[in-house]
Amino acid sequence: MSRSEAHLTGRLAAYSAMVVPAMLLAPEASAGIYSQTGLSLRIGSGGTNTTLTITGAGNASVGQIELRSLGGSYAQIVGANFSWRGIYQSAVTSSWFGGLPVGAGATWNNLGRTANGFPGTSNSITTLSVADINWGDNPSGLIGLDPQGVGNAGTTWYLLFKFASGSATGNYGWLSFDANVSSTNASDSYITVTGWGWDDSGNTIAAGATAGPAVPGVSGLAALAIGAAGIRGRRRSVA
Repeated sequence: MSRSEAHLTGRLAAYSAMVVPAMLLAPEASAGIYSQTGLSLRIGSGGTNTTLTITGAGNASVGQIELRSLGGSYAQIVGANFSWRGIYQSAVTSSWFGGLPVGAGATWNNLGRTANGFPGTSNSITTLSVADINWGDNPSGLIGLDPQGVGNAGTTWYLLFKFASGSATGNYGWLSFDANVSSTNASDSYITVTGWGWDDSGNTIAAGATAGPAVPGVSGLAALAIGAAGIRGRRRSVA
């Protein structure tokens, strides 16, 4: 080993001894999204009510959503500390207040759907305390059996929510569901909740976004740098 190579090796060793232990004290940065997928919670006529817990860091509960089977015309999704993106639809003989089903990638402020894209008149997109998914009692109400346009099985939709109180206040999230809306009988209709996700950074999370891998923090980057320096030293020694 030459004098310059020995000097470089000594400097790297001293750097490792003094700096790396301090860097290891720095926490790793982690993803701001918490999520759970693969659920199968059916809500429809004659079903049972279910409580869905939304969790965050350390698997701690940050809110609970009630999934309620209410009669033969709608499923109700409501949380005490949640606000939901919703749709108000009106027609000559009937009106609906319900959650606004959106596609994957939609956000609270970029929904991908507009009020005039739904049956009825004088429709408007609003914020609600519940996120009903409705299926009409009969088509004579001029809005039809599927007022929110979720169709039948095979399509995944998302409801967007915002924490209105509690430890996660101001953060955004989504709830996913698959629909099976009968074209002839509302009592045969139901939805199946399949997952949820939320972002603790206050960003407007995209529907369907899930937790990603941890991002290397200071300690991880330091280890990578030292490892690269070691490889360069070894290559020079071999040469």
